[in-house]
Amino acid sequence: MRRLTGIMAVLVTAISAGPSAAARADELTDKLRPHVGTTLDLVELGTGKRFVRPTLENVVEKEGRAALLRLRPEGEKAVTSLPIGVIVKIVAGRETIHEAAVKGKGTAQVKGKKAREAYEKKVAESLARMQDRGVRPWPTLSAAEHAAEVENLKTFVAAVKETFPNLQVTETHEFIVATDIPAGQMAPYVASLDAMHDFLCDLYGIPRGEPVWKGKCLVVAFLREQDFQAFEARFMKVRMQGAHGLCHQSSDGRVIMACYRGDDAPAFAHMLVHETSHGFNHRWMSPERLPNWLNEGIAEWVGTKVVPGSDQVPLKEAEALEFMRRTGTLGPDFLTRENIDAVQYGIASSLVKFLARDLKKFATFVQGIKEGAAVEESLQASYKVSLADLIKAYGAAIGVPQLKP
Repeated sequence: MRRLTGIMAVLVTAISAGPSAAARADELTDKLRPHVGTTLDLVELGTGKRFVRPTLENVVEKEGRAALLRLRPEGEKAVTSLPIGVIVKIVAGRETIHEAAVKGKGTAQVKGKKAREAYEKKVAESLARMQDRGVRPWPTLSAAEHAAEVENLKTFVAAVKETFPNLQVTETHEFIVATDIPAGQMAPYVASLDAMHDFLCDLYGIPRGEPVWKGKCLVVAFLREQDFQAFEARFMKVRMQGAHGLCHQSSDGRVIMACYRGDDAPAFAHMLVHETSHGFNHRWMSPERLPNWLNEGIAEWVGTKVVPGSDQVPLKEAEALEFMRRTGTLGPDFLTRENIDAVQYGIASSLVKFLARDLKKFATFVQGIKEGAAVEESLQASYKVSLADLIKAYGAAIGVPQLKP
C-alpha cells in the first residue's frame, strides 16, 4: 500500500507540474531524439531512484512535446515507461540535457530531495577540506572534454593496432577494451570491470552514473605474455617481467591498464579488477596517493568481492598469516614502504578486510587521505584509534596478540 501511495504521488506531481514543465518537455524532445537506441548515462527520478546506463528505447510525444520516456534498464529485457514530470535529471554523453525540480510533497519525493542535498553538502565539505590542506581536486570535465579524451584514447588504440592488428575494440559505458581474446571469452571479464566500478561507487558514496574516469578507462588485454611485454616496452616505456598486468595512472588523470590472460580464468578476472581498482582510486576526488599497503589491500579485497571464484587472495592471506605468526611482525616497513613485499599483499588484504567490517568508517578513512590528511590523522578521525591501536586490535583478531608493525 505504501509503495502504491508513493507511485500515485509521483504521477500526480507529473500531471500537475504545469506549463513550465510542458515548455521544458518541448525543448527536451530535440535533445533526446539523437539518443534513441543508445545508452544514457543516467535518468534520475524525483524520488531519488536512479536508472544508470539505461537504453533509451523511445520518446513518446503528445502534442509535439516529450511526454514519456521508454527505457530498458541495464541488464533487463522489460521496458519501463516514465512520465517526463517525474524525472529530475537526464544525463547523456556526460552532458546534463534535462534538469528540473519536482514539487511533490510525498514521502518518496522528500526523501529523494534530502538525499540529493546531503550528497551536495558532502561534496562541498570535502572540497573545503581539500582547499584547507592545499590539495587540488581533479577538475570537473565538461561533456566536450570527456568526449575529447575518449577520442584521444581511441587514437592511441589505433596506433597500437598497427603493431597488434588482431586487437578488437569494444566499449562499455566506463571502459574501452582493446583485446585479441575472443569476444565470447572476454565478455564475462568485461562484466567484472563494470561490477568493480559500481562496487567502488557504492563504497565511496558516489551516486552511480556520476563520472569518475577522465573520458573512460582503457584496458588493453592480450592472450600472450610476450605481446603484453612488447606493448609495455613500446607504448608505455616499461620493461615488464613477472607481472600479469599493470595499471598506468598518469598525472593528468588518464588511466590505461594492460595485461595478458594466462591459463587461470578466475585469476585473470581477479587481476583485471585488482589493477583497474588502482585506477579508480587514482581518479577518485584528487591525485593524492594512498599508502601502498592500503592501495594494494583495497585492490585485493575488491577482487574477492567482485570475483569470488578466485582463490588468489585466500592463498595469499594464509601465507601471510603464517608469516605473521612466525615473525610477530607485519614485515619490514609495511606501513611506509613504496612497494610492499609479495608476502605482505596477504597482510594488506586481510588488514583492509578487518577495517572494512564497518564500511562507512572505512570509506571515511580512505576519503580523508584523498583529501590530504595523513594516514594517522584520517584513521583517528574515522575510527578514533591510532595506527598502534589498529595493529594491536588486528593482531588480536587474527590470533597474533603481540603483533608489531
